[in-house]
Amino acid sequence: MYGALRGRLPPKLVALLKMRDYRCDNTDTVRRVAGVQMLTPVNSGRLSDQHGLVTVQMREDARGFTIVDIGTILGLAHLIPEEDRRWLVNSRIDLRSFNEVYYGIRMRESGLGYT
Repeated sequence: MYGALRGRLPPKLVALLKMRDYRCDNTDTVRRVAGVQMLTPVNSGRLSDQHGLVTVQMREDARGFTIVDIGTILGLAHLIPEEDRRWLVNSRIDLRSFNEVYYGIRMRESGLGYT
């Protein structure tokens, strides 16, 4: 399920919120939530032969935006913009990989070529 993502889907973080219900007697109760845009894997979440990363894209259905409890977030996933509504998932989050992939994308967009 979701190939190299091992069953985990990376959402795109939109907002972090801290909510307190002042109508309750116990105002110490606080909920910490995140507003996220759900993404879906391209090519069943398999690694690309070109750059060795998984590509994800924006979902087209109504469940694209959702609110989740911050405690359900398992970790970081660095999303590198690839093209309109698509990102590469760099779960290693190392600067060398980011620079190689990001530089290659920018070179292709500028028409200078990069292989």
